Amino acid sequence: MSANDLPPIKNYPAWLWRIFRKVFVVVFFGIGTVIIGAIVFPILRLFNPKKTAFKKAGHKFISLVLDFYIHLMSWIRISTYKISDLKAMRNLRGCVIVANHPSLLDVIYTLAFVRDADCIVKAGLKKSLVSVIVKNLYITNNIDFETMQKECVEALHNGGNLIIFPEGTRTPRHGTNQYKKGAARIALAAGANVQPMHIGGNDKYGLGKGESMLCVNHTERYKYEFTILPQIQMSKYAGLSETIAAKRLTDDMRSIIDSVN
Repeated sequence: MSANDLPPIKNYPAWLWRIFRKVFVVVFFGIGTVIIGAIVFPILRLFNPKKTAFKKAGHKFISLVLDFYIHLMSWIRISTYKISDLKAMRNLRGCVIVANHPSLLDVIYTLAFVRDADCIVKAGLKKSLVSVIVKNLYITNNIDFETMQKECVEALHNGGNLIIFPEGTRTPRHGTNQYKKGAARIALAAGANVQPMHIGGNDKYGLGKGESMLCVNHTERYKYEFTILPQIQMSKYAGLSETIAAKRLTDDMRSIIDSVN
């Protein structure tokens, strides 16, 4: 996790300008979450008093806001993206979406693409800029697996989608992490098909785990390429024991996602 393998900085004013723009979008994001928590969520609760209705309305609103946010990052030349089949992502219903996880922005892009998506996020986010959004809309990973699985299955049966990064943490800039079986176990329990997605593009230095906000890819914008891959049907694992089915499904997820490389 260092910049040693990046080309040396040749244009320091341009490098500082990249850092300023990165800090700006982070501050913009933080101010936006405060406004959402203080103004938008109370209004949504007023018109959607039931928890399920509120979460669906909240998911759609956050998706629309993040759609604007990723375009803002493109406009000010922080990042740019291509997606192979946005229509397919917009039309997903009751699917588990799995992907590799190279950067901090992966979940932001994915939530922007999918209008009704829940997400399993790390519990530490309850003490971050996005705490008000996480507490109201998403599932944290600090609860026991049975409770988490129950919440996920309920969300999927209500027609929503579920975003899970099977590695459980961000992918190293060089190398990979082992895939965990939680995503497979949830998909099998819900009988929900799995939608794999590969996240590619250029070097994401500055957006990886443990990297400072002041780190940037100083040679070019962050480029994202999202490849929507064939869905995995749960019927393929019918008749298998839970343990074997979860292992095979996890292996299939990894094989399909890694096939893009």
